[in-house]
Amino acid sequence: MVDAAILGLGWWGQALVSAVQGKSERLRFVKAVVPDPAKRAAVAEPLGVALSSSYSEVLCDPSIQAIVVATPHSLHVEQVVAAARAGKAVFCEKPLSLTRDGAQQCVDACAAAGVTLAVGHNRRFMPAIAYLQDALSRGLLGQVLHLEAHSSNESARKSFAAWRSEAAESPAAGMTGTGIHLLDLAISLLGRPDSVTARVSGMEARTPPEDACNVFLAFANGVTATLSMVQTTPRFWRMHLFGSDASLEILNDEEMVLYRAGQPPQRRQLAKVDALRLELDAFAQAIELERPYPISPEQMVWTAAVMEGVCRSLATSQEEQL
Repeated sequence: MVDAAILGLGWWGQALVSAVQGKSERLRFVKAVVPDPAKRAAVAEPLGVALSSSYSEVLCDPSIQAIVVATPHSLHVEQVVAAARAGKAVFCEKPLSLTRDGAQQCVDACAAAGVTLAVGHNRRFMPAIAYLQDALSRGLLGQVLHLEAHSSNESARKSFAAWRSEAAESPAAGMTGTGIHLLDLAISLLGRPDSVTARVSGMEARTPPEDACNVFLAFANGVTATLSMVQTTPRFWRMHLFGSDASLEILNDEEMVLYRAGQPPQRRQLAKVDALRLELDAFAQAIELERPYPISPEQMVWTAAVMEGVCRSLATSQEEQL
């Protein structure tokens, strides 16, 4: 059993703790670090975690093996590096960093300290993604041509803290916090892109309008991807991988559809899983069994690099090389 402390006990921090507390045989949270413990006492007590306002105190506690970071995006790099230097394994909520250099700092610090680094891209642990990976490895789709992916989740905004809407924390609108799952999955399925083009648009009366963010990725082998994130429409999630022989579509994590020429669509219902628990259990396994976390350090850095490229493209209104 890995004893962990969590930085941040807001909406998402609570979700992470709830996913494993009293359920996982691999990881449990024993402490939470928050700015004002008195304000989080009512939340912490039923979760069974002690509260502290001192990160340095937690880093010096030998009984705590791991740190889980669920704080504003701009704080991640400093907090991850500090944990690594203290000899703690680190699980950081996405995005690991808003820049490639920041992500590389995290990777290098954990490698130098010999500790596990994990990033919370929980969609990697959905059964649908395993099916997509398997289809690719078996050549089921033929030559891969294009990936389409979409994520909408207006309901999540009701729980957002104010910082999530700040340009410094979410420079690519919804693509920064939630849509970044699409970037991570595109990289895991297709590899490293060569260039990115991004646009934001919207109807709300603010500058810039940030209801929707659309991203186009180009890869060296000619494969392309289009990724879309909308913050102001009901929850919907879709990923569709197109090949020369067939295409495979995932709808809302619950249904997979295989399309072949001249055949009716083949539909399959997918099992529901607790992806938050799965990713935290995988983190604990990486620590205890010294096995690689499913997201490689290279993929962590490249997801941050693409996100940084998205932000550059939004600023220049041009295609940006990666």
